[in-house]
Amino acid sequence: MANSSIITQAKNKIIKEFIKDENIIQAIDSSTVTSSEKLVGTHIFNYHQNPNTINTVETFITIQVHIPEPFFRNDTYIKPTIEIWIISHENHMVVDNIPKVTDNRNDYLSRLIDKKLNGRTNFCIGKLSLISNVEGAYQQNYLYRKMVFEGTDINNTFCEEE
Repeated sequence: MANSSIITQAKNKIIKEFIKDENIIQAIDSSTVTSSEKLVGTHIFNYHQNPNTINTVETFITIQVHIPEPFFRNDTYIKPTIEIWIISHENHMVVDNIPKVTDNRNDYLSRLIDKKLNGRTNFCIGKLSLISNVEGAYQQNYLYRKMVFEGTDINNTFCEEE
């Protein structure tokens, strides 16, 4: 199987994990979407969504899978990555819908995602390790937290053909 087949498989598996997680759904705090499945394409994207195209005060998550230039060691391609961006409008940063949460929304979602993905192996690229978790201002009115998880690809997907 081609290495590129893991891209969509990994994204789909992560999205399924996110929409099954009540804590993540509650932390996204959509004012318009009531079904977790409908968060896909509105608040959870399998590509890097530009907040300029969003015209509501909300939070969304984007998921990208990168297979950088192969680094070959003992028949193993090393360091494919999963990049997750949590992007919130500045007016949606306070987690006022969940009692006792004092983190800002991006930090809280980051903590939930770290707990869900770090150390796990069922996302098509081997065991995931969080290697970066940085925050910043995406553009006026939007703040982000970008998480990068690194895995190991053995020049074949760890996923079953779907």
